[in-house]
Formats: sequence, structure tokens, C-alpha cells
Amino acid sequence: MRLRLAGVLVLGLVACARYVPRPVDPAAHPAAYQARRLDDPVLVAWVGRFTERPTASRWTDRQLALAAFRFRAELARARAEWRTAIAGERAAGVRPAAGAQAEVERAVAGSEGQSPWVVSLAGLFSIELGGKRGARIQRARARTAVAEGELRLTAWRIVQRTRGAAAALAAAEADAAQGRREADALLAVQALERARYQEASLTSAELARTAAELQVARARVAAGRAAVLGARAELAGALALPAAALDSIAVTPVPSAGCALARSASGDSMTALSLTRRPEIARALAAYAVAEADVRLEVARQRPDLELGPGFIFDQGVKRWMLGLALPGLLGFRNRALITEAEAARTAAAARVAEAQDSLLAEVDAAAARCRGAVLERAAADSQVAVAGLAAERARAAYARGETTRLEPALAELTLVRAERTRQSADARLMLAGQALDAAVGMWTGAPDQRWPDVRQEEPMEGAPR
Repeated sequence: MRLRLAGVLVLGLVACARYVPRPVDPAAHPAAYQARRLDDPVLVAWVGRFTERPTASRWTDRQLALAAFRFRAELARARAEWRTAIAGERAAGVRPAAGAQAEVERAVAGSEGQSPWVVSLAGLFSIELGGKRGARIQRARARTAVAEGELRLTAWRIVQRTRGAAAALAAAEADAAQGRREADALLAVQALERARYQEASLTSAELARTAAELQVARARVAAGRAAVLGARAELAGALALPAAALDSIAVTPVPSAGCALARSASGDSMTALSLTRRPEIARALAAYAVAEADVRLEVARQRPDLELGPGFIFDQGVKRWMLGLALPGLLGFRNRALITEAEAARTAAAARVAEAQDSLLAEVDAAAARCRGAVLERAAADSQVAVAGLAAERARAAYARGETTRLEPALAELTLVRAERTRQSADARLMLAGQALDAAVGMWTGAPDQRWPDVRQEEPMEGAPR
């Protein structure tokens, strides 16, 4: 008997989980962050599984977004929280554990020749009533849906932030290039005007005005360089990479079909796409399911659980069995405060669903209006370039016929350069407007049929630098 009891105790101790410490080293991550780079062959090969393999010097915004999946820590955090919620489903389904209770007594007087010992041994079993276990499981599954929605929303935000940063960098680089062209054109005009001034064919005021314009253009060139540096640093931050990792990389945004969608699709179609594709709606609905399960659980908790205690008693030589019954929390139905709180939380969750829908519908309308405005601006810029180009051709032709000096074609060329810079700015705004409409209707990037990794299960890769 003693051996059996010892064996049961040993098995119980072996079956228990053991605590294994896993401390975090705060000093290890900064060094790993500085070691990250885009030319790592493992990273390039993994990105190539979902799109074209990037080259050593050129990446698209989609390729960069895939790389961000590897480096952004919030995606790993959201995935871990999702797995925690899945483990919570199993924990929610656990039934109350059985227990045991023992008592030993010894009579010190009055036994009159009988055994002085009183020994009792009873089991403890709790039976949940009212559907509490089902309500817990329902709530745990809803929390898993919330965690999955948060995971998808995190991935979505990473993609959109990367696309926006890549587009901003491309726009800054194009604007800086146009700024340099304008400064070079002004420098050529200044040289010709100085020659005219030496010939007494130009006033000093006109010469001073051109010099002032040149200084403004040079200041804009410097500001353009600063904007490029800032945009490149912003993109590096979106990727969780050191800024130096992007120094030799040319970024090419994928052409967006967003504003074309505004012309081809109706407003109802775009809002339907937004409400069915955007991860915010799925997350809000899952949060409402959690609130609904909370109400069900609090209602179920009104009903008391049944506790059973079957056992055996040795009472001074007399042997008998017993069965104990208990209903703890018998008057719990009188406490409706928790139910009222859960119902109020459910009402708030329903309001958050409507709030998310309102936000997305307004975002679609604003993005569509932004696209219409950008298209009009682009058309006006095209007209301006066409007029300036025609004027430049006529000025060059007049100079070729000997009707004017070299200054007139140079001034016409300066006007054309400025018109082209205006068109480039309109192109940038049109691209950003298209990306905004893509995001509003739930497209991860411009093409809806592109494949993305499963952010729930698929680890990006193994062996890449961390």
C-alpha cells in the first residue's frame, strides 16, 4: 500500500510542468538591428517566393513591404498574442479539477474500549451548471478572432506605411531632380543676362531679379536634398532597418490603379469593397463577439455550481460512507450588476462597429474626392507643359532665324522646366491619391491578385540576420 501511494505521488510530481526561465537580453537587439541589410541572400530568396526577386540596387514598394514582414517586431508580437489566444481556448474548456479532503481525529477520553480514531476521506467534485463552460469557450474563441484581426491589421498597417514611405521617397527624389534642373536653367539665364548687361541692353534691376530667383532655386535644391534624406530615413524606419541600409537602394513604387478605380467603379462598389476587405471591420466584429460572450457568461454565472463530496468515514471502529452536496453562490441570481455591466459593454462594442464603418466610408469618399482633384490637377499641368513646350519651340525657331538673341530661348526653356516641375508635383499627388484609394478599398497594393504570406502561421524565414 505504501509503495502504491509513493508511486502515485511520484507520477503526480513528474506530470507537473516545470518553470523554465527565459530572460530577455536588452543589449542584444540594438546590435542585431544595426546588422540588418537588404542584400542578405536569405531575405532576397524569401521575398522572391511572393514576387519578383529584387535586384541588388532596386526594390519595389511591394518587395520592401515583404521585407518589413521580416523585420518589424510588432508583427511577431501580434502573432505571439494570437497564439496566446489559441492557448486560451484550451484553457477555457478545462473543467474544474477534482480534489480530495481528509480529516483525522482522536478521542482523548470516553472511548470505553473502542478505537479512539476517527478518519474520513472524501473526494471533491464540482459540476458547472448553466452553460458556464460553453460561454467561456465562446468568449475564448471570440478573443482568438480579435487577436487574429489585430494580427492582420498589424500586417496591413506595415504594408501601408511602407508603401506611403516609398512613394514619399520617390516623390522627394523626383522633386529634387526637377529643382536641380530649374537651378541649372536659371544659371544659364543669368549668364546670358550678364552678357546683355555688359552690352547695356539690360538693366541692373532685371539682373538682380534673376540673381534673387537663382538663390531661391538653390535654397529649394538644398531643401529637396533634405527632404530626400528625411524620406529615406522614414522609409528605413518603416522597414525597421538602419538608414545606411538604404543608401545604395533605388526605390520604385508599384503603379497604383486606385484613381482608375474611382473612374471605373461606382461609390457603392468601392464602399462594399472597403467594408468586406478592410481588417478593421473584422476586428470590430470580433470584439463585439467577445462582448456578446461576456453577457452570456455573466448570465450563466447566476446559476450555482453543484459540488459533490462522496467519501468514507472510519468512526471509532464504525465504517460508513457519506455523500456531501453543496450549492455555493446560491443567491447569485440576485446580483445583476455584472450582467448590467456586460450588457453596457456589448452596447459600446456595437457602437464601435458602427464607428469603424463610418470611418471607412468617410475614408473612401475622401480618397475618391482626392483622386478626382488630383486628376484635374494633372490635366491642368499637362496643358501648362504643352503651352510652355510650344512656346519654347517657337523661341528656338525664332533664334534660329536670327530674330532674337539666345536669352529668349533660355527664358522659354526656364518656363518649360518650371511647368514640368509642376507636372511632376501633380504626378506625385496623383500617385499618393491612388495609394490612398487603394488602401481605402482594402487593397494591400495596387494589384488585387498578388500573393502574400500567411501572417498567422508562416514564419518569414530561418537563418536571416536578426
